Formats: sequence, C-alpha cells, structure tokens
Amino acid sequence: MAFTVVSLGGPVAPEGEDMLRAAGVTSLHTGAYPAKMEAVDLLASSGADAIIVRNVERIDEDLMKASTKLKVVAKHGAGTNDIDLPAAKALGLPVLAAVGANAHSVAEHALMLMLALIKDVRNQDAYVRGGGWDKKNYRGNELRGRILGLVGIGMIGRALASMVVPIGMTPVSYDPFAPAAAFGPHVRKVDTLDELLAQSDVVSLHCPLTPETQDLIGTREFGLMKPNALLINTARGEIVNEPALVDALRSSRIAGAGLDSFAVEPPANNNPLWTLPNVIVTPHCGGVTEEARREVSLMTVRNVLAFLRGDTVDQHYFVNR
Repeated sequence: MAFTVVSLGGPVAPEGEDMLRAAGVTSLHTGAYPAKMEAVDLLASSGADAIIVRNVERIDEDLMKASTKLKVVAKHGAGTNDIDLPAAKALGLPVLAAVGANAHSVAEHALMLMLALIKDVRNQDAYVRGGGWDKKNYRGNELRGRILGLVGIGMIGRALASMVVPIGMTPVSYDPFAPAAAFGPHVRKVDTLDELLAQSDVVSLHCPLTPETQDLIGTREFGLMKPNALLINTARGEIVNEPALVDALRSSRIAGAGLDSFAVEPPANNNPLWTLPNVIVTPHCGGVTEEARREVSLMTVRNVLAFLRGDTVDQHYFVNR
C-alpha cells in the first residue's frame, strides 16, 4: 500500500507502527507539540495521505491543506476539540476518532482521583515524607454511601458507574443527548444539571467539549454544589472555568478537585491551582495507560488503513459525517 501517514505529536504505539509497516505504509512523525511550520513542512514534503493527531496544539485549515494528497484526519483518542471540524468538512476531509478505546482507562483514572482525594492521600504522603507519624492527622473518609454525579453517560461514564456501585456509591447522571438505555440498571437519570450538582457528593465530568459545554461549570454551578463535594475532571479542561474553580477551592465552597485536564495545556508554571492543598493533578494522562495507548493506536491505525484501502469503516468512528 503506497500511502504515507504522518503522526503529529509523536509516533503511535509500537504495535500500531508494526501494523503500518506490514501494510507497506510509510509512517512519519513529529515530536510532541510541534511548531506549526514544522508540521506544515513535513505534511507538504511527504505528501501525506493521512494525519494522525496526537499531541499538537491544533489541526487547522493550513495543516489540512499542506498536503495535496490528504484524504483523512484521525484523532489518536476520542476528543476532537483540537481539530477544526468545520474546516475539515469544508475541505471534504473525513475525521475519525478512536471512540471507546480508552474508556476503561479514563474511568479508572477518575476513580483513582476520587479515592486519592477522599482518602487524603496527597497530604498524608507529604506528612510521612516530612517525618510525621500520627494517625490523628488523618482526614480520610469513605466513598460508600455517597452520590456520584456523572455529567455525561457515554462509555466512560457507564464504565465508572459500574466500578463505584460495588463500593456502595449511588450513581446519577445528567445527559440530555443520551437515550434512556444508556443509563442502564444502576444509574438514575436526572433532568437538569442543577439537580445533579445540588445532590452529588462527587461530580465527575464525562462530556465532550463543545460551544455549549465550554465553561459549563463556573461560579454559579459551584454555588449549587455541597461544601463537602469533590469535582473530578478527566474530560476537557475548558469545561470548567478555572478562575471560578480556584475561588471555590480557596473559599471552601467545595472540598476538593481531582484534575487531569486544564484550560491551557501544558499549564503555566504559576497556575494558582498548584498552591492549593485540596487539589490533585495529573498531566492529562488518564487515557494513556500502556493498555489504552496500545488499543487507541491499534484502533486508529485499523480505521486509517481501512479508509485508505476503501474498506468499510464503522460510522460511529466518524466525527463529521
């Protein structure tokens, strides 16, 4: 197969690279977060037939027009907010996403952040490393008996719900776009976001970033939450208004936050969140366990190869059709 695939932001997993080589595809890649002109030059000089989007600031019209042979853009993951979808549609370029490949990994990450916060892990770790050893300083609690509010009940939300029921949590969800069957037997549907925020002990975000969900959680929404509530964000950072989050945490309007994504990535070194003791952060890595990275790469490569060959690609992988 005489095609060229360019991965922007690093190579896919070794298994995916092996699959490309076995298909006779020329596979090229940049480093993480390449400068725009570096990416444009590589796409143009290679005559790329496909772009795989990994760690890059944004795929815009200039990048998509750099190669006259470009046929498809594929996101190495599920979220496509870093791709200019209207521009892709105008250029007649289909956009694929690896929907569901890392759902279990992200759900586990959200659960980890919940447990780390409720068990006071960050503070206890620092206390022991500093020479402390007194159980009276422990401020841990249990998730058992608490309500988990899921904003979005897609594959990640459903996976997380299945994990917390055995712990003794009660999951509820707000998702105006999901069919009734998506909530399953263990998740109670609530009709409004306000209702979910008011009753939840933990609010976990699992919705896509769209114009409607940008700054979905801000000052007003934090005001509806319980003072002992936790916010978990393994979705997109822009869904939460960060200045409002900082204010809510500083004023104890909410008890804590576990964050895997931020409004600007990488975040600035002086981000005020770093100074707060009731925050646990990770570098947007929830969906990149070794297992998930391998599955995302394999799904992405399979879909790209199928599309380039003219084979059928399942419609739920297409974002802009």
